[in-house]
Amino acid sequence: MPRTWIKDRVRRSALLQRLYARSCLRAARREEGAGRLYAAARVLLRAEKHLPPSVWTPKRRAVVRRLIRASCYDGDQLRKIERNVLRASLLAAPEGRIGHDRYNAEPIENRVRFLWAKQGDTPERQGDLMVLKAPDDETGERGVILLMFHETIEFAAAYLDLPALAEDWTFVLETSNWGAADARFLPWLGSDLDVHVMAPRRVDFEWFEALDANLTPVRVGSGEWVPFERFQPLPDEPKQFDIAMVASWDRLKRHELLFQAMASVRRKSGRALTAALIGYPLGWPRSRVEALARKHGVEAEVTFHEDIPQEEVSRLVALSRVSVLLSREEGSNRSVYESLFVDTPVIVYAEHKGIDLEQVNAETGILAADDELAEALLRVIDAPDAFTAGAWARAHTGWSNAHRRLNEHLRAHATRAGRPWTTDIAAKVNAPSQKYAEPGAYAQFDAAYQRLAPHLLAPADG
Repeated sequence: MPRTWIKDRVRRSALLQRLYARSCLRAARREEGAGRLYAAARVLLRAEKHLPPSVWTPKRRAVVRRLIRASCYDGDQLRKIERNVLRASLLAAPEGRIGHDRYNAEPIENRVRFLWAKQGDTPERQGDLMVLKAPDDETGERGVILLMFHETIEFAAAYLDLPALAEDWTFVLETSNWGAADARFLPWLGSDLDVHVMAPRRVDFEWFEALDANLTPVRVGSGEWVPFERFQPLPDEPKQFDIAMVASWDRLKRHELLFQAMASVRRKSGRALTAALIGYPLGWPRSRVEALARKHGVEAEVTFHEDIPQEEVSRLVALSRVSVLLSREEGSNRSVYESLFVDTPVIVYAEHKGIDLEQVNAETGILAADDELAEALLRVIDAPDAFTAGAWARAHTGWSNAHRRLNEHLRAHATRAGRPWTTDIAAKVNAPSQKYAEPGAYAQFDAAYQRLAPHLLAPADG
């Protein structure tokens, strides 16, 4: 039975939500009783993330808070990272082996970068661990390491000797999933560890602030590190499509919602909207999405573009009047920002959990509930001059603005803590893998990566 189908049923049923909450509490007690504290925290925070406050009440939220306090605090004092019991529990769990299993066959220069070699690699492509600033042993200025993806955030806590690295490094965690209520952040709790977490949504930012620990949030999202130079508007070319949807073939992307809206527009006004669907197989083959288009009678108005180069994605979105993001929840989706840079306004599901919805505004597009999508499509398509998406994007987002905001945040934090800050962090882009924004910049950090090699841990049972 598809997991997304089950989630949809639970989302619509208060009874199923209550049953799920009780089962999570029971499962957490079993895990805690068996000494698997990290697993217990994971179960509890998954429930907090997915269930509404009316079901996952403050009393239930307090269960995981007590677990965190017992595992990471002495009274009101946060322990050092070496005494974080949740991290120790992760080290002993299967999740603690993932980094070893994935990277230990790689040469050391790849292992310290969390880089899994691929055919056609160039030195410019970096791994999921990226040094943005080298430590300065003379001044005591800390270096900066960025870790990309939720999965990396988890296994890095078990793969890196964090107690040994705490004095010389600041860490930045670039989230790839939605929701701050996630156990993968907890092994990073330590009074001697300086950690900054990208939290683009206000609700996630406030979650980390309320935790009142060493995980300092910054309102930058992974989708913002767009190499905007690759995404340019085409003002002199006529539009070819009404709608662009950049999304893998997957149930959670909700292509059917778009087809329903297109059918509704035609039924009410006799107007046929055209759509370019740009994606690749993930949970579904393309044939499943094609079947949904036929089901709603819009197959003649839909064209599919599968596994095409990024340059072609940019062109198709630039030649569309609006770009849509209809998933309910996912990480900081890049297609929104890519659309803005080609001056194509966006329509985003009104309760989307992932991107910063405050960035969908009068200049960039519209937030729309499911039953508002058909009307929203026409509002944007029929008012091409009402939005200034490209100008807004160049002023507020993209890798250069994300870099500036992160650098200012880190500098201010170091200054408040009384630590030196004389060198700014290097700029990077997600393209889609990480790389330094300045070609060839990777070479200047070779020595910094080499000093990480002694701090890669062996597996707990090794």
